[in-house]
Amino acid sequence: MDKIKEYCRKKRFLLLFLAVLFLFGMIIGIYLGINGIEILKQDILYYASNIAGQSYNYLLVHFFFLTISLVLSFFAIGIPLLCTILFYEGMCLGFLLSAFALTYSLKGAFFAVIFFILTKLFFVVILLLFFLKCLEIARKMLGKYIYKTDPSLAISKHLKACFCLIGLVLIYDLFLIILGNKILPLFSFLLA
Repeated sequence: MDKIKEYCRKKRFLLLFLAVLFLFGMIIGIYLGINGIEILKQDILYYASNIAGQSYNYLLVHFFFLTISLVLSFFAIGIPLLCTILFYEGMCLGFLLSAFALTYSLKGAFFAVIFFILTKLFFVVILLLFFLKCLEIARKMLGKYIYKTDPSLAISKHLKACFCLIGLVLIYDLFLIILGNKILPLFSFLLA
């Protein structure tokens, strides 16, 4: 536990930047949800009435974005892509909260939070850890080109961590494919 605290203390400004980026995405998502609620109201009502028939398959999307971000982090291009993905996830949460809250009031907001926790929270946490590892890879690669150091041992350690994180996301996505449409209908009473 002390190692985690020490690591978070060392990376506090980076973590603060990522949190602000996520919150900024949420604010924009809330704004977009409020402005587009009249257009989306029928879609939200349709979703709520057919919640048991919905599927949550993020497997290929998550695998594609994480893999591309990992490969591009060797050239430092993957870091802005990961920032964009984190911003997008925040925007989705804000949009989801505002759309459901405006359609179903407070119960809709609770459902949106539950939906986010079940379908996206784990991915966002893994995305933060993945971002930190990819940033370390990009930093080591820049050190290789600028200072002519040999980062192979450090990069292999970070690559192993990235592959483990991608594996965790894929397992989580398989869980959502299998059980997502069985768990979320348990909370559909909030949308009644």
